[in-house]
Amino acid sequence: MRTGLVILGSVIAIIGAGLIVTLFFLSGGPTTTSHFSFDDPGLSPHTDLPEVFALSSSSHVTVGLSWSSSGPANVSLTPAAPCTGSIGACPVGPPVFNWTLNLSGKGSVTANATEYILLVTNPGPGPIKFSAVVTVDYQAGAPLPAWGWGLIAIGGLTLLVIGGIAVFLGLFLPGGVYGPPGEPPDPLDGPEPPPP
Repeated sequence: MRTGLVILGSVIAIIGAGLIVTLFFLSGGPTTTSHFSFDDPGLSPHTDLPEVFALSSSSHVTVGLSWSSSGPANVSLTPAAPCTGSIGACPVGPPVFNWTLNLSGKGSVTANATEYILLVTNPGPGPIKFSAVVTVDYQAGAPLPAWGWGLIAIGGLTLLVIGGIAVFLGLFLPGGVYGPPGEPPDPLDGPEPPPP
């Protein structure tokens, strides 16, 4: 066993593992949360209540919706975009959430639009009390570009492999592989003749 080689290999492997673990801690920045509250104490029968909210531009956004009402309600959350030729927001594509004749609902989805329309409909014969909270989680983008992550990962894996090989050789190579110190043999000397 070669203690020096084992120690050196262990240090190199620890550094490589540290680089790989660092990738997980730097994979995303801190999360910022915004809340939008919508309330109607008396939504009239057969009436729609549209509410539009906008998101800050970001590539890592999660939208959550939690709502409740005192009577059955139809509730949907639909991606939106500015209307062409008029002011306001118009639905784009199918709803991401859609509840029919429910008293409450809850869900979350990764945002694919910068605006959303929350539409509440009271289909019943009497007024209902409605309340909803929309939660928007913004996660800051990764602090390094993709090629930076690749370099760190390759460097960490390379150091792990080198360290592992060094530890393996240090454990299994015999310590006296070169023999005891002394006068090196003369390569011109031939083998000694066998005794008579």
